[in-house]
Amino acid sequence: MNRLSSLPERLHQCLSLQCLTADRNSLRCVPRQLTQLHSLNELSMAANCLQSLPLDLGRSRELQFVFVDNNVHLKGLPSYLYNKVIGCSGCGLSAQGSEAQLLSVALEEVSVPLPAEVKAIGMETERVIPLEELAMRVLHYLYSPLLKDVKFLPPISLPKSLLDLLRCPLGHCHRCSQPMFTIVYPKLFPLRETALAGVHRRTTVSFVAYCCSSQCVRTFDLQS
Repeated sequence: MNRLSSLPERLHQCLSLQCLTADRNSLRCVPRQLTQLHSLNELSMAANCLQSLPLDLGRSRELQFVFVDNNVHLKGLPSYLYNKVIGCSGCGLSAQGSEAQLLSVALEEVSVPLPAEVKAIGMETERVIPLEELAMRVLHYLYSPLLKDVKFLPPISLPKSLLDLLRCPLGHCHRCSQPMFTIVYPKLFPLRETALAGVHRRTTVSFVAYCCSSQCVRTFDLQS
């Protein structure tokens, strides 16, 4: 226990890191950049103050073990974790809202806060993707091979926040792997209604599929 409130910004540059343990601290979030650690096999952040997890957590095939037990404000797990070895006992037990005004997605009585980087929530009934999101996707498609070089700047002027997003998107669609930058289309699957209900007890978390469009969110299947 070190009472950490955040992780070092450059931790995601430790490309050979295989196991990361930060249990019993005061972490409120997991930096989305950690999902770029493709050698990471085990992540343990039990007994912190987590309220959300990165959209891409678990997308890497190498990451097989994720332990976030006893984060009472954590109510959502990315659907990428569904087939991983996870520990989530004691999660989602707090009825209190978070101090930060995070966006959330709701299903009946279930409400799951989304990561602070998410700026907008799309609905299944929407057919048009916002122009800003479409522009970011085009820029990423054009320059993604070059963006790995931190010194590379696209031939257009972009705020640092958008440039950082180009280098590390919010996440990738859980249905088709399209990168997402400003908006997500979430779909909830309460754990109690899945095949894992009898495995994980004393928890009220839900799996959340984050998709890039209304079509992908409608056709997403947690079991596939």
